[in-house]
Amino acid sequence: MGSGPTCWVLDHPAHLQLFQSFIQEGSPVDIIVATKRGEIDTMLSHPNNPLPQRHIVRVPRPVGRKVLPIQREIRAFKRLRAVTSILKRRRLTGKPIEKIVCKGAPLELRAAKKAKIERRIYLTDTEVNHLAHRHALSTATEVILSANWREHLDGGFHDACKEQGLKVHQLEGELPHTYLTQPSTSKIAKEEGVPTIFHRALLGGGIHDKEELVPAAPLIPDLGMEVVTMTENQPINDPWGLPRYVSEFDGVLSESVTLAHEAVCQGIPTLLVSKAQRGFLDGYLGSSLLFRIDSTVKGPALNHEVAAWREAVQMCRRGGGIAVGWSNCDNELRRIID
Repeated sequence: MGSGPTCWVLDHPAHLQLFQSFIQEGSPVDIIVATKRGEIDTMLSHPNNPLPQRHIVRVPRPVGRKVLPIQREIRAFKRLRAVTSILKRRRLTGKPIEKIVCKGAPLELRAAKKAKIERRIYLTDTEVNHLAHRHALSTATEVILSANWREHLDGGFHDACKEQGLKVHQLEGELPHTYLTQPSTSKIAKEEGVPTIFHRALLGGGIHDKEELVPAAPLIPDLGMEVVTMTENQPINDPWGLPRYVSEFDGVLSESVTLAHEAVCQGIPTLLVSKAQRGFLDGYLGSSLLFRIDSTVKGPALNHEVAAWREAVQMCRRGGGIAVGWSNCDNELRRIID
């Protein structure tokens, strides 16, 4: 990338995937702020970690399972103080950071404002992340919204950005397209055996998990399928390859919105078990790719949605690959961030 030193905030495993190529093409004096959480630790320490050598600052995750409110405040304060100190120090050494880019993690934007960093870019694809939005309104200079943003869910964030004169960029492409490959519609038919399903289970503890998380495990005994479960933070041989690993399965059963999005982008029929509402998923609902339930309580609605998903899985096994549209989101982001 042709811009000056940047601070990249990596708060979630998907952020490492998203910003990987940007960091590879960035400045040798870029800074990476990476949250301390199991899957990020595994990705950074993995022998095949594709990120170049950079100054990495590890910071605590303010939220998590069994983290009390006072602990959240202490963690957030320590994180803010540590990042502010490093950013200010870089200005004194003659290699100042020119911009900061974060996705849904606004604490570093406040640190960057204190350090007088001119460009502070806040990227979000989660309308309901109202707390982060409020922080971003007072600290960001630019906002990037995901495709199909649903304003009625964002707590007035989009309108507030316009009222305050913040520069708002609306993406047309989908974020997983920056690190995934468009799938082929031609698939080899599978006549024998039972479908293999990838099940993504979450532990919870995220900022909105309490309101959205629904365990999918109760569905598994009645599926009649071979299910491989991978729980959040579970050790994996190739953590960087997880989004592409799901494409080896006939279908996906996911409690994770992120992994569900990655799966449908690759043409894998997916059953999302969650109360989460995200605009970027709207285009897939009803497309024979994405099916959604927000409860595992048995009844006609659940039976209908599960049956429709099972039929889509079987159709793909018979060689009926589903055409998936593709965007040039990578170039979109580069034009905005550069």
